[in-house]
Amino acid sequence: MSSGINRPFKYGANDRREFIVQDSEVSYVAINDTNGNPVFLGRAKVGIGLDEEKWQIRKITYDSAQGITRVEWPEDSDGLTRSDFEFAWTSETDLTITDISQAATGVVTVSAIGALTNGDKIVIQSVTGMTEVNFDGTNVYTVANIAGNTFELSGINTTAYTAYTSGGTVAFGEVVNYTYS
Repeated sequence: MSSGINRPFKYGANDRREFIVQDSEVSYVAINDTNGNPVFLGRAKVGIGLDEEKWQIRKITYDSAQGITRVEWPEDSDGLTRSDFEFAWTSETDLTITDISQAATGVVTVSAIGALTNGDKIVIQSVTGMTEVNFDGTNVYTVANIAGNTFELSGINTTAYTAYTSGGTVAFGEVVNYTYS
């Protein structure tokens, strides 16, 4: 084979293979864990909007060696897991974090609350300092007690976490809030 041929995979961090879409026939979106693994992964025909119910979505679990141990599918309105293209990715605009408290119940401050509501499930990424809150593939938080531009991480005690330094985003939307099994 010629070395000039494009291949659908490239090597990523830690020798991981990363998929590259080249034929423009499929759109992929993902929310990755701190190792770069796509935990929430969606695909649809190219040109399908994120809010259209034409996405195939899965939640992927990894072991300590970064091998896939489980793939789960979102449940439909009848409580049945479905692997077909009937779900919406609907990721809302990420919120920018400006502070996270070290408290019995952690309080997150964002620059604007956006469409976030109490009870939403979220993932936090790219925080410096309090890295314990960064999405590792398992730590999905529930929002509680929104007040202005702050909200609580329901049931999460952050007193023993490293102090927040800077940065971070909150990702949420249907993709995170589906029930997977």
